[in-house]
Amino acid sequence: MRLLPAASCLSLSVLVLAACGGGSLPAAGPSRETGQSALMGQTFAGKNACNPKNADKPFIIEWDATDMSMFEGRAATDVVFVRYEGCDLKVLDACANDSVRGSMGAYRPVEWTSGSVEKVNISDEGDLYAKLPLGVATLGGRVHAGEKFDMEYFVSGVRTSTRSAVYKGDLAKNQACKSATHFVYGYSLGAFALGSAKNVSASAEAGIKGAGVGGQRTTSSNADKKGGLIESCRAETAKEIKSCQVPIRLILREIGDGENPDTTAAAAGAPAAPAAGAAAPGGAPPSRSDRPEITMEETKLRESAAQKRMAKDGKGCVADLDAADKKFPNSARSSLRPDGMMNIRAQCLMLAGDCESGKKQLRMAYERLAMKTEAIDAVVASDATDLCPATTSPATTPPPPPARTPTKKKK
Repeated sequence: MRLLPAASCLSLSVLVLAACGGGSLPAAGPSRETGQSALMGQTFAGKNACNPKNADKPFIIEWDATDMSMFEGRAATDVVFVRYEGCDLKVLDACANDSVRGSMGAYRPVEWTSGSVEKVNISDEGDLYAKLPLGVATLGGRVHAGEKFDMEYFVSGVRTSTRSAVYKGDLAKNQACKSATHFVYGYSLGAFALGSAKNVSASAEAGIKGAGVGGQRTTSSNADKKGGLIESCRAETAKEIKSCQVPIRLILREIGDGENPDTTAAAAGAPAAPAAGAAAPGGAPPSRSDRPEITMEETKLRESAAQKRMAKDGKGCVADLDAADKKFPNSARSSLRPDGMMNIRAQCLMLAGDCESGKKQLRMAYERLAMKTEAIDAVVASDATDLCPATTSPATTPPPPPARTPTKKKK
């Protein structure tokens, strides 16, 4: 009998391995907690199973309504931190500063995409680990038993964080962040439907469980798991499109060791903001002909600050402005000049929790416009109400009403 090449032996089934002269089969050993055979651990997929480094963009289709609402609620105001170990990912809801929203970053508005229907096929355990690692707990036993799954999904948009990196030093003050391993840099919105392949319509045009965009569809009520409605993703009305805005996939980044180098550098070399009533650095604003040309680098830094202001990431906004002011100190757009971007700096200081400095600098920026004092007071008060973190003041008990001397009724 002609012997097969070693490479062929490796690619064939376990039964063929025995015929290749490989000796006895490896001991199966006890099954794992998921009910899967321990032989799975001998394969490449098994040895690399549930390694976050190999799956930094996991689908979150296995989340229930509670998990999803917790994630969306936290993502509305702050960057989301998670503990991601093996096949388990947990949102650390308490890893945030509720008194200063966005202190660790925030998410920019959704960037909408044209999108298209994508498909994922799960034929074996290797596919499951590689494509849906967070679904191992719920689907592992069924896949091991030979069941196959198909998933269709549509990405309608993506939100990304105002912070490109987060370091352990950024989180050190919050004990709830101690177990954090990653932060959600971004997440995709859209819709998905997952179903067992044996229940999928045989029609080539039918979408899985009715989630497809073909002319013929089976009922979607039998889907094993679904989020949103894929057929609404190409709709034209806002009400219909709302069904295609479910978080379906995360973009994770590991939390770096040590201190944040950007924060350290900014603290060491950030230009000092002028005191209230003081003249801006450099005296009077330079004439138009004397102003240095605004470079693309400066523009990007200042636009980034403005975007972080819109996303309510006050600290990130101030850090960008500090970097721009340090590198381009004579710029007409300096945030240290009332005629520059001081109003943006002031608003970002408020968002970051430094309300007093923010109000003083905002007043300086508006005074330059020769606004009436009453109008300035109203605008500053309005911005402070919208942007300053809510503070809880001790409850005051109103004084009791004065005692009344009872009057005798006249007979």
